Amino acid sequence: MSGYKTHFLIGLIVTALAGFVAFYKGYLPLTIMNCVWMLAICFIFSLLPDIDIGTSMIRKVALVAFIVFIFVMGIGTVGYILGAIFIVLQFIPHRGIMHSFIMGLILAGLLYFYFNNWVFPMVALANFISHLAMDSI
Repeated sequence: MSGYKTHFLIGLIVTALAGFVAFYKGYLPLTIMNCVWMLAICFIFSLLPDIDIGTSMIRKVALVAFIVFIFVMGIGTVGYILGAIFIVLQFIPHRGIMHSFIMGLILAGLLYFYFNNWVFPMVALANFISHLAMDSI
């Protein structure tokens, strides 16, 4: 079983290859912001399938981000939704729905609506699949 460092390293390789192709072919302009988004997507999606483990790195990072969000933005509707997601995560078994191709497809597909560009969702899906592949080795 691979640890979070291995998943992230493989994710970096996948993201570097995909980013090189996207920038070289002109599918995405080479800007600092696009590189930052690629790295963020790499970190999140290469570790996301393990969010159903209580001690996973991605869950710790997500919890800290949630707490910062609440302090900065207030609880509001989004805060309640994120809180509900954290409660639901307590009941999802490891290697259940979060370790499925369908979940990767759904979560990566949601990025399309934010970025209105297919490159970021494809990089996210490639990172998610790389995690699943590494777990099956």
